[in-house]
Amino acid sequence: MVDKNLKQKIRDRFVAAEKDGHLKVTHAESKKLKNPQTATQYWVTFAPSLALKPNAKKSNDSRTVDPFANPDKELVVTDDVNGDGEYKLLLNKFPVVPEHSLLVTSEFKDQKSALTPSDLMTAYNVLCSLEEGKDSEVSDGRYLVFYNCGPHSGSSQDHKHLQIMQMPKKFIPFQDALCNGKDHFLPTFNAEPLQDDKVSFAHFVLPLPESPDQVDEDLLAMCYISLMQRALTFFQDWTNESPELTKSYNVLLTKKWICVVPRSHAKSKPPLTLNINSTGYCGMILVKDKEKLEKLTVEPHLVDKSLLECGFPNTAGQKPTEYHY
Repeated sequence: MVDKNLKQKIRDRFVAAEKDGHLKVTHAESKKLKNPQTATQYWVTFAPSLALKPNAKKSNDSRTVDPFANPDKELVVTDDVNGDGEYKLLLNKFPVVPEHSLLVTSEFKDQKSALTPSDLMTAYNVLCSLEEGKDSEVSDGRYLVFYNCGPHSGSSQDHKHLQIMQMPKKFIPFQDALCNGKDHFLPTFNAEPLQDDKVSFAHFVLPLPESPDQVDEDLLAMCYISLMQRALTFFQDWTNESPELTKSYNVLLTKKWICVVPRSHAKSKPPLTLNINSTGYCGMILVKDKEKLEKLTVEPHLVDKSLLECGFPNTAGQKPTEYHY
């Protein structure tokens, strides 16, 4: 079982690591924008120093060094998350959001591999632990788990890891509104996953049971597989038009919902050229250039345009046969 004191351990380790210089919090400023055409909220964070972030180190034989194989002990929150030796929890060395942590497989597994029932259940249990007792001094916010899978997903490390961060307060991702008032269900031929027809890009969302007692490995695995089946059709259908496509997707998980987004590119087109990972697909965008920030502030709808350029067209309202599932 995941430690009930996990959020306190993360905080204690974070405070100590920052004080001793073992991690560096990236200075950032954030603002909330709204797309006037759809009323979709965006949380845009400006972090210019990220442009100076060092590239991944390489060994003498030109292979990228695995930073999770022997992580700095000062960044290790726990080397055994579940008590089964499968996962460790580390702090992000260059966080934009304080206490940003990484759920890492203890043994090397490829970041291009699918999530397992154990991956999903452990991530969900971490969420439950972090959100338990929201009224305490340790935390009063919601958390997001995300997984960047494949070369076009925004992933930067080959060792399998899921990322965990606290979501901005008073920010409402569109998935919240999409799932509001809806009970958990599993997709069938007559009941497709949820999609918001106000956004341009394809995404597949399922509400999760309100009570954690109703969530287990089987349920999470069935949700994930059913969403992946929808997402993978895009790579089949677009092969002729884009033969260079490689399977890539983002997974976003909260206690309220799970979402899968198929990806076609890691960066949007010029002139914005935004690097987008999972967080972009719930409306959280990171920019390193002030001109881009000013452009988005004046024209927030360009966020949606960029997300489409990095994904596939929305299929809301279409039956599975219409997009060849």
